[in-house]
Amino acid sequence: MNILACDTSTEVMHLCLYRTEEGKAPFYEMLVARYGNRHSELLIPRVLELCNRNAIAMKDLDLLVCTSGPGSFTGLRIAMSTFKGISLATGIPLVSIPTLEVYHQCIAASEQAVLLVMDAKKKRFYSALYENGMRCMEDIDADVEQIEHLLAPFSRILISGPDAALLAEKLSDATSPKVVIDTTLKANLSVVLAEMGKERFEEAGADDIQKGPCYIRKSDAEIALLHTIQSLEVKT
Repeated sequence: MNILACDTSTEVMHLCLYRTEEGKAPFYEMLVARYGNRHSELLIPRVLELCNRNAIAMKDLDLLVCTSGPGSFTGLRIAMSTFKGISLATGIPLVSIPTLEVYHQCIAASEQAVLLVMDAKKKRFYSALYENGMRCMEDIDADVEQIEHLLAPFSRILISGPDAALLAEKLSDATSPKVVIDTTLKANLSVVLAEMGKERFEEAGADDIQKGPCYIRKSDAEIALLHTIQSLEVKT
């Protein structure tokens, strides 16, 4: 099975070509690069380079996997829309996996509570809380005060995710022995994403092609439009 997995939910592009063959250990080649706002420009060239180096034509791919959010609004759209285009053109099935679930899967099994965080800008963080390996809540968009309220009941907690260090700078008790900050770059994120996508596909099949990214909160454009509509309603 040939799997192409990609995450562009942050400034870092995680891309992986993952190959499985019965009776053999999986083989993969991955790319991890900080491209900032150049994902839309560089994703397709990097995909083609990866396939060419491994002598795989696009039509030979069996599964496409991307993250579904939360994350950068533009970044999420780039990976998902690109993979949707490939899926529609070739018939290759597409599966998307929640971003913070992938980050959690990158962490070694632990009985302690784990908080996954991504910078949501505007002094807020996309967050997910796990305990004993189980999700405790849906992804949320929280400020630092709300996050500290979440952490309060736990005697020990690991904070991880792409922006754990940024959150640590803002927590009032970040130096407390109960708080452990994981700032390790998850260089194997795309590999984990490919493996999770394969498992999800085998269990539930491909995504509905109408499925889109999960943004959690409205974009600035949507908020501006809502304010415009409300101001027009007031005037009328």
